[in-house]
Amino acid sequence: MTTSHFSSTIHETMPINKHSLKIVFSNYKVLEFKYIWLRDNCYCSSCIDSDSQQKLIDTAELDINVAPESFWVNEHGQLELVWKENGGIHKSIYDPDWLCKYGRHLGTEVFPNERDQVKLPPLEVWDRVSIWKNMPEISHKDVMETTDGLHAWLEMIYKYGVAILRNCPLDKNEILKVADRIAYVKNTICGPTFDIIPEPVQSDPKHLAFTGCHLELHTDMNYREKSPGLQMLHCLKTSDPKETQKDVGEKSFFVDGFYVAKWLEDNHPASFHVLTSTPVTFAIKSHSMRYSQCIPVICVDKNGEVQEIHYNNRTLSPIQLPSHLVLPFYYAYKLIAQKMRESQSQLAFHMIPGDLVAFNNRRVLHGHTSFDPLELKRPLQGCYVDIDEVFTRYCSLIPAH
Repeated sequence: MTTSHFSSTIHETMPINKHSLKIVFSNYKVLEFKYIWLRDNCYCSSCIDSDSQQKLIDTAELDINVAPESFWVNEHGQLELVWKENGGIHKSIYDPDWLCKYGRHLGTEVFPNERDQVKLPPLEVWDRVSIWKNMPEISHKDVMETTDGLHAWLEMIYKYGVAILRNCPLDKNEILKVADRIAYVKNTICGPTFDIIPEPVQSDPKHLAFTGCHLELHTDMNYREKSPGLQMLHCLKTSDPKETQKDVGEKSFFVDGFYVAKWLEDNHPASFHVLTSTPVTFAIKSHSMRYSQCIPVICVDKNGEVQEIHYNNRTLSPIQLPSHLVLPFYYAYKLIAQKMRESQSQLAFHMIPGDLVAFNNRRVLHGHTSFDPLELKRPLQGCYVDIDEVFTRYCSLIPAH
């Protein structure tokens, strides 16, 4: 038997009942496979398109009680099953490594996704001290000209939720070239990009982000059906405090929402439950349109793991809750807001021309301190990218295991 190219080998196979087959592997791992599952997931060229990997077999047309005519382990160490169908036979062959990979979650409450097929690093939650020790920054040249640089940048975005590109060209729309390096720009009602050119506070601004007002921590566009995943901001010009000999303000700051959520869960579990189980409405009127969405401040998966943060006090609509939940909600909301506003939670720095900050808008909150637009000129250009495109690009650079 030739099995050297497999990390797992099949030790024994046996039917359990008319619906199932049990396989004992060489490491004594035992997995149960339903026959319907095996038939549905045959990956021969008749059942799976070899180029797109799309299924050709019609799952809905399969017999729920399907069972093989026979099965055995062949001379290559693979499981073979023969099915009788459509007046003929169909042969399915499964590698033991494939059976282990896809069968390990059968019968469990864990729901994996395709990213589980590559070895991803653990997420790293951070506060001010830990992020400064491992500043996620890289040069524009490395990212745009080398695959290793691109991989490193995307890994920073995945692990920390934020990464800084240094020494970017100061050309308008350079941000589009950076976006094209990983995916494509997500269009919004503002177009493919948006310009943040602060006006004096006494003007009549269309949006508070375009003023010199203190912009409190927030995530963008929570009022959309799905808020943008990756946000990028490119600093094209700014006043240098060293040249003006005074601090004119305008310091950007970022906070890891996963860090704050974990702190809340550890120290105030009841408040964590309130913010994960209470949908609130975010709404705004923009470009003669009114947008609104109802979603919890903290979104978790079925295993209780934090997946997204949605926080923007400027677009938070009046809370509509049963009377007995009003005070618990405001208490929880105040706790998480106070924690994220603590200086030890924040990565704060002056963006300089050539800086481009990319961050996960569903994890990392951002804002800036107040400044006088008459003294400080800081035009930024921004855009959004679908974050699943970013992570898919990242995964494509990691060898599968």
